[in-house]
Amino acid sequence: MSTSDPSSVRLSALEARWLAEVVRRREERDGPLDDAQANAAALAAGGGLAGRILVRADVLGAREGWRDAILRWGSRARLMLFAAGLLALLAGFGAAAGVLGDGSRPVNVVWAVGGLLGVHAVSLVLWLVLTPLAGRGHGLHAGGLLGRGWLKLVALADRSAAAADLPAALGGLLGRGRAAAWGLGAVSHGLWALLLAGAAVGVLALLATRRYGFVWETTILSAETFVAFAAWFGALPGALGFPVPDAATVAASGESAMLEEAGRRAWAGWLLGGLLVYGLLPRVALAALCAFAWRRATAALALDLSRPGYARLRFRLQPASERLGVSDPEQPGLPGPRHHAVAAVADGEAVLLGLELEESLPWPPACGGAGWPAGVRDGGRLDGRAQRQAALQTLAQHPPRRLLVVVDARQTPDRGSLGFIAEVADHAVETRVWAPHGGARSAQWAAGLVRIGLGDDAFTADGGAARAWLGGEEGGRV
Repeated sequence: MSTSDPSSVRLSALEARWLAEVVRRREERDGPLDDAQANAAALAAGGGLAGRILVRADVLGAREGWRDAILRWGSRARLMLFAAGLLALLAGFGAAAGVLGDGSRPVNVVWAVGGLLGVHAVSLVLWLVLTPLAGRGHGLHAGGLLGRGWLKLVALADRSAAAADLPAALGGLLGRGRAAAWGLGAVSHGLWALLLAGAAVGVLALLATRRYGFVWETTILSAETFVAFAAWFGALPGALGFPVPDAATVAASGESAMLEEAGRRAWAGWLLGGLLVYGLLPRVALAALCAFAWRRATAALALDLSRPGYARLRFRLQPASERLGVSDPEQPGLPGPRHHAVAAVADGEAVLLGLELEESLPWPPACGGAGWPAGVRDGGRLDGRAQRQAALQTLAQHPPRRLLVVVDARQTPDRGSLGFIAEVADHAVETRVWAPHGGARSAQWAAGLVRIGLGDDAFTADGGAARAWLGGEEGGRV
């Protein structure tokens, strides 16, 4: 018998963002995870920053167990919701049996209405009043009582370490809007609808199998009060075709239990119609409304990329150097690539890289009769996107103290090339650019390096100066 691998199950859009929030919270609290493999997968996936963060979170979540915890959470949530719905149906049927009794005594219509609709009416009014006042940002504390109770039970069912951050992460994701209120509201109204549906089925079954008399009783109120109440309560059910008692039937029921066949049917239709119109139908409508609003709210959910845990990933997952093949001048007002002066913790070595050099140029290039200093690591020629990404990953893991990028100054310095230089410079303590034998566009390269923040001394065409600087020799300024 084959078993499905949880890692092969595709996360929904909400679950993927939820997992990203779990990873963010964990890294902001306990520090960055070992993410070399996850970052490589994110870079290979392409797309925008948010999409790459989701890919990175998926890889890390699968490794740390958070992905499986979210899938287990979803399975438990559905199972508990099904169980809660079944219990609501049974509770509603039991409430109907408790209100109507066994038929040995007449049914007090006022107590019957209060028993079937009283708690529902109070909770519905509270939801209608408190939901607009709650506003945004209340996370999982918004929504109906039944919905919050269901969510708490789901969270308590898994006390594992992998599931510890799930509720807080979900609340942080949904807390920026009303998504949590709509989702929990849909659950709450749905459970109430099932409870009232069970009550309606119970009332109908008992009225169909037992003979009930109906009466109202009072010590201080007049008969006119109950006649007016019966007329008001039965107005909507009567408009929908349910039988309702007339004024004479209501008045007669106050003197003794209504035992006439027509009166019994009128009171039964009045009670059942009121339960459906004032109880079940509003809950079904509100559950559908909340479910619709929940779907719209979750479809519009986006990661808050301004949070520190996400912002620090921008230059690692979406390097500016990916804008390949762009050689047009920068447009005024549009941001260009920049070196962000990241304080790298260097491994103490020097690295030599070649960026989009002609195949006819030898590698490594000659820098004079003495050759390159001992200890210089050859980073190779970078001619394509895959090589650039691999080089960035290596530099991120082992930041050099000095980085020398070799370019062909006969080519125009496009924004993609400058962006890549800015990106690799973020992983080195010092970065310089050398154009062997100069070139017709040396001035453009020098100006471009200044624009990305490397300074006016970052470019040279002197091989001896480049060698001396890379070797850390005195007087080796380029």
